[in-house]
Amino acid sequence: MAIYLGNQIISSNPTGTGALYLGEQNICTAYLGAVQIFDNCAVANTNVRLNITGSYSGNATGQITESPPDGYTISGQPGVSGTLILSSPSYPGAPSYQCDGGCPDVNPKSISYTFPSSGTSIVTSSRSGGLSTVATNFTRTLAVDFSGVANQNEGVNYSFSTSSSCTGCTSTTNNSVTGPSGSTYSFSITVVILGDNTSSITPSNGQIVNSTITDTNTDTVSFTGSITANTYTLNAATSFNYSVTGGISGQEFTVGSLSPSSETKASTESYSFTQSGLVANAGYQFTSGPTSAYSITNFGAASLSQTMQPSMDGQTLNVNVTGAISPIVNTLTTSTNTGSCANDICINGSGSQTIYYTGSLPTNVYTNSGLSSSLADGIYKNNSGGALTVSGGVGTQGSCVTFLNTFSGYTFSSTSTSACSGSHADNFFGDGGTPSTSGTIFNGNDGCTTIGAGYISNGSTWTETNSSGGVIGYGTCY
Repeated sequence: MAIYLGNQIISSNPTGTGALYLGEQNICTAYLGAVQIFDNCAVANTNVRLNITGSYSGNATGQITESPPDGYTISGQPGVSGTLILSSPSYPGAPSYQCDGGCPDVNPKSISYTFPSSGTSIVTSSRSGGLSTVATNFTRTLAVDFSGVANQNEGVNYSFSTSSSCTGCTSTTNNSVTGPSGSTYSFSITVVILGDNTSSITPSNGQIVNSTITDTNTDTVSFTGSITANTYTLNAATSFNYSVTGGISGQEFTVGSLSPSSETKASTESYSFTQSGLVANAGYQFTSGPTSAYSITNFGAASLSQTMQPSMDGQTLNVNVTGAISPIVNTLTTSTNTGSCANDICINGSGSQTIYYTGSLPTNVYTNSGLSSSLADGIYKNNSGGALTVSGGVGTQGSCVTFLNTFSGYTFSSTSTSACSGSHADNFFGDGGTPSTSGTIFNGNDGCTTIGAGYISNGSTWTETNSSGGVIGYGTCY
C-alpha cells in the first residue's frame, strides 16, 4: 500500500521508498481506524539526540529559552540523513535584562545527522554569551553647608573643593556618585582659608568615608565655627622727637601728642591717628614748619593714616618734628625826646621813632628789630596813646594827659572861704574846661605836680581837691 502527498509517494512498504514524518519524527506505521494504512516499520527506528554544551554567564540564565532545547531527540530509519536546524535562543531584554559577556547564542545552528543502525547518536552545539538582570542605579549627592560659620564670605575669606570615589559605581563627579546598591563610595571636602584670616571651622575638612549606596539621597556636611580677620596693634608714640631751632617743646611751643594711644585693625583696614599740639606759645611764632615726619619701628616711613600691615603689630608710630621758632616782635612809635613826667612828655613830646619788643609790656624794649640795642631810659610819649616809661631797658606803658587848660585869676587856700576871698592872681592848669570839670588840677603846665589838698577859687566859685590834686567837689562863693 502506498501513500501519496499529491503526486509524491511518501510511503510504499513493498518498494521500501518514501517516509512519513511528524515534524522531524519519522513515522513508520499509521492506522485509519482499525485499518493499517501505512507500514514502514520493517526496520526498527533509531535516534539522534541534541546535546548543547557549555553554560551561559550572568544571573538570569533561567530566562533563556533554547529551540530546540538541550536533549531534544528525533527518531528515524537507520541510515537516513538530515539536518537539524537550531534557532537563536530567545530571552527578555531591556530595561530589566542585559546581555552578559555577549548575548546568549548556540553554535552551530545547522547540524547534519544520520540515524544510526541502532541506538542513539549524539549531535552537539555550544552555548555562548549570557544574560543578567539590569541593576537599579542610585545617586548620592554631596551638599556642603557653611551657614553655621560666622563671618564667612565664600571667595573672600574661604573657598572649598570636593572630590569623590566609588567602587562599583557607573559614574562619579566631584560631588556625586551613581551606582547600584551596595557600591562603596566616599566624599571629601577641602577647605582653604583665604587672606589674612584665622579659622575655627569644625570640621576643618569634611569627609564621608566608605559609605554604602542604598538609595538616592543627599549627604550633607555642615560646618560650624567662625572665620575672623587677624588684627594687629600699632602704638602711638608717647613723646615726639624735636629738632626745632629756637624753641623747646613746652616752652616756646606746646608739646605734640597723638590720639588714640593705639589702633587695632585687620590688615584690610586702615589705622588712623590724630595729632595735636605743636602750637607756638604767646609771643612766639614758627618761621618754618612745624613739619612732622612719621615712621614705624621695624617698618619704615609711615603716615598718620594708612593700611595696617602685619609687620606693624606691636610697633610704635614715631614722630620727628622739625622747624624754627622765634619771638613775635611787636612795634610801637614814641617821641624822640623825653619828659620830666608822663604828662609833660604827652603834652610836649615831639619826633617819632620805632620801638621793638616781644610779648607784652612791661618788657625789654629795643631800637632795632634784632632786639640787640636797648632804648635809653626815660619817659617817652607813646604816639598811640599814653606814655612809655623806660627803666633799666624795660618799658612800661602808663597813662597821661595830652593837653591842659590854663585857669587864670585863681587863689589856692586850705579853705573855700579864704580861697574865695584871696587875691586871685595865680594860674593853675587842668584837663577839663573848668576846674570843676577837670579830673586833676596841676601847678604847672607840664602837668608834673598837682596842687595837693585844698581849694582854688576865682572869687565866684570854688573847687576842692584831694592830696593828689584830684577834683572832689565844687561850690559857690558867698
